[in-house]
Amino acid sequence: MVPVQKFKNFILKDVADENETKKASVIMRCSSLLLSVFFTLQTIVLFVTGYPLAAVIGLLCLFAYLAAFSMTYQGYTILTQHFIELLTLGWVAAFIGIMGWDCSYQHMIFSLMLFSLLTSYRNFIYKAVFSAFLCLFRLALYFYIHLHPPVYTVGRSAMYLLNIINTFSTFLLFFVIAYLFSRDSMEMEEKLVKYNKKIEKLAKTDTLTKLPNRRDAMERIEKLLKKSKEVDFYMDIAIGDIDFFKKVNDTYGHEAGDAVLLQMAEILEKDMGDDGFVARWGGEEFLFVYTTMNGDDAAMHLNNLKTKISQTAFKYNDTTMKLTMTFGLEEYDFHNSIDDVINSADEKLYLGKTGGRNQVVF
Repeated sequence: MVPVQKFKNFILKDVADENETKKASVIMRCSSLLLSVFFTLQTIVLFVTGYPLAAVIGLLCLFAYLAAFSMTYQGYTILTQHFIELLTLGWVAAFIGIMGWDCSYQHMIFSLMLFSLLTSYRNFIYKAVFSAFLCLFRLALYFYIHLHPPVYTVGRSAMYLLNIINTFSTFLLFFVIAYLFSRDSMEMEEKLVKYNKKIEKLAKTDTLTKLPNRRDAMERIEKLLKKSKEVDFYMDIAIGDIDFFKKVNDTYGHEAGDAVLLQMAEILEKDMGDDGFVARWGGEEFLFVYTTMNGDDAAMHLNNLKTKISQTAFKYNDTTMKLTMTFGLEEYDFHNSIDDVINSADEKLYLGKTGGRNQVVF
């Protein structure tokens, strides 16, 4: 596998000139190598089947494409492109004139058109004109060979063999050029999709706690409301606030406050499990959305959570802190808007705060 990887790295080597593109050079290298193999086969077949003139031209083309391959490493990308275009046009015309139309050399013009379109960064007009020229060039060869007989009258066996080689090579070259061009585009598109998903996730995630933020919480609630007509639909909303959290920041600093929020988020998320989701609502406030139980069960669950929090030792460096949390809970009744439900939960939270804290108000 090591030689294969080295060869791959050699083919994919970047260009030295920053004004030239790697993609075009890679397409030219692969095209030149494939055509070199193509002419190696052509030369062998033509010599064996008794067409020496065509075999000599094939041998010359072999060396020419190897030279083109070498040129892509010398900073001659644009020159190499035009060299390959002229070389291909030249040998297609020569082989049709020598071997005739029925050996399928003219098919290579289609691969040449794709090659030119994907390796050239000129404007649309240039590409359209060049494509039109290739079309007229092919038509001109067709009419020429029907008015002038080829140098050789190719035997049936040789014609079949040359047709197989020429057709297969044309399709292979077409595939390789298209694949090399689309591969980078698809990879870039895949990276863009992943990047957009990452950006979207960041936009919906609280940067400190990694919990859903307020925006994402509202979007999730809206999706849940679309299921509100289903049987056994539940949605209970609670807002919880860490008691005397300001004292933590004032006494130990904001880094300690952040550490507390992180530990609290882990506890809340683990405790919620599959019963719904918890989001950071803002500051030291968290939003709880229960989707598997009614209001009474949610209140019982929150009371258990309240006890768990009060028994937890929150740590920052060498400091250990004891904290409590107050909750306001409201059950969705299918009549009020979701904003009304959240406001009601917030009002109950306020009652819990003014009524002694460390309690669940339902």
